[in-house]
Amino acid sequence: MTVLPYLEVTAASYAASYTAGLRVTGTPDGAVLSGACPRCACPFDFTYTRRVYRHRPLGGRSGYTVTVPVLCVCETEHAGRPADEEGCGAYWNVLLERAVR
Repeated sequence: MTVLPYLEVTAASYAASYTAGLRVTGTPDGAVLSGACPRCACPFDFTYTRRVYRHRPLGGRSGYTVTVPVLCVCETEHAGRPADEEGCGAYWNVLLERAVR
C-alpha cells in the first residue's frame, strides 16, 4: 500500500465514499463513526459530540439531522504532516439523521 503525503484537501466524492462502508454507533451525546478515509483508505474512528459545553440534553424522543464535519484522524504516518495534526489532511461533511424513538 502506498502511503500518501499529508495534504489538507476535500473532494465532492469523499462523503459518499466514506459513508458507503460506514458503521455508526450511537452515544448519549452523539455518535462514533467508524470507517475508512476516502483519500488514504486508512481506517479510523471519529467521535461526534452534539454537546461541546455542559447543558441540559435536547428533547429525549425527538429526532434530529445534523451536518458533521469529519476529518481523517488515522494513525498512519503521512509525510509532511504537522506535529499538531492527525490523519492525512482529508476532510468532508456527513449528514447524520437520528430517527424518532
